[in-house]
Amino acid sequence: MKKQILVVDDEPSILQLLKFILAKDYDVVLKSNGYDATLWLEEANCPDLILLDVEMPYFNGPEFLKSIRISGLFRDIPVVILSVTEDMDSLAQRTPYLVNKFIKKPFDPIYLRNVVKELLEENVHEKSL
Repeated sequence: MKKQILVVDDEPSILQLLKFILAKDYDVVLKSNGYDATLWLEEANCPDLILLDVEMPYFNGPEFLKSIRISGLFRDIPVVILSVTEDMDSLAQRTPYLVNKFIKKPFDPIYLRNVVKELLEENVHEKSL
């Protein structure tokens, strides 16, 4: 059974690109904002990893991240932040909740796939300990 990745981004082209990059190896679920992603999680879904954009309408990346990190059910899901910001170090310092990786847009598809693979392997290893 394929591992599941939740992609939350308001850009349709980014959603489709990420699906294209990851769908061969993973079950990819696409949501265009944090609100829709939260509704999906509340339907008893629990992805193995989340790719999250920072700037989105309705319920942005930081708000969504806060909601899953304070949740008992979703706090341990690895999260990768995707952002167009030039200063990723500053973004990391301003993010008070655990983020496993920050990746700048535009991203290298091979690098992204490697990050996803590594985080999913780490998560499986931690769960087995």
